[in-house]
Amino acid sequence: MLGQHFEREIREQPAVWRRIAESGKALQLAGAIRGRDVVLLGSGSSLFMALLGALALRRRGIRAHALAATEAPLDHAAYAAAAVVACSQSGESEDLLEALDILKPRLLVALTNNARSKLGDRATTVIDVNAGKEVAVPASKSVTSTAAILLWAAELLGTKRARNARTLCETADAVDAWLKSSGVADVRTAAAQIARQRSIIIVGTGYGLPIAYEAALKMKEASYLHAEGFSAGEFRHGSAAILDASCALVGIVDEVSRRVVERPIRTAFAVGSSCYTVGGAIEGIPLLGPVVGEAFNTLAWLVTAQVVALQAGRARGVDSDAPRGQSKVLGTAAP
Repeated sequence: MLGQHFEREIREQPAVWRRIAESGKALQLAGAIRGRDVVLLGSGSSLFMALLGALALRRRGIRAHALAATEAPLDHAAYAAAAVVACSQSGESEDLLEALDILKPRLLVALTNNARSKLGDRATTVIDVNAGKEVAVPASKSVTSTAAILLWAAELLGTKRARNARTLCETADAVDAWLKSSGVADVRTAAAQIARQRSIIIVGTGYGLPIAYEAALKMKEASYLHAEGFSAGEFRHGSAAILDASCALVGIVDEVSRRVVERPIRTAFAVGSSCYTVGGAIEGIPLLGPVVGEAFNTLAWLVTAQVVALQAGRARGVDSDAPRGQSKVLGTAAP
């Protein structure tokens, strides 16, 4: 079956989160960066998780910035004294290692799925995200495990304690139940419709914005569809002109973002675009994926996006395990 490794690894994610809940990885990361300015560094999916983590830290008053490893040669002067959290599935990315040569961090935390890597060897602190080996090129387990650790660590540096072992396990249980339910069939049906569209637009705001970027990347990798992630508010300022009946628009919705995300959805719906939501409902628009508690809802959004991408790829005859033009460095993480 097309994308069989990708599907298996999607389904393994709740077990990965339960392992994280039993570990001290978030506490280790929080302790390493406490009291410091932080630069989170990455490429591809790791960059989008860095964006998510940086936002979570800023919401707790910590000066944090996410930087694409490939941009470091032209954007590094302000980060000389910052702690660097380098996010990498393989720990072997040449772009990331070259960026570290330029940044010369005083403190380097490696957040990686391959502790025995070039990145791990250079780091002051190594945190294995413990996702296990990923065979499919589109990353899944390492993405959500990185997100879980970053979000939980940010919580530990603030005053709230909504993100904890209990709420992470509750999210794992809810997503696991959904993956075994008929809800996946609903996503398969929606993905078959999405697969026939010319362009896929994913909009979000707040925590939903880096998820929109990551969802678009997964669609491109797994189905070869043109897909782009946008800020839900900014999409209306020019980009909405691309909407027509050949487009699909997916909104990442939670309670705090509903009003902002609903506006481009209504605009898209009015011109005949296929519209869907992930995370929360908007009246008259199909909802895809599970609805879980707020603490780790981003993990459920990511899994839903992965399933949509997998099923859209299958509808288009694409083997998402090995998309064209892509390769992957497999780490040595144990399952």
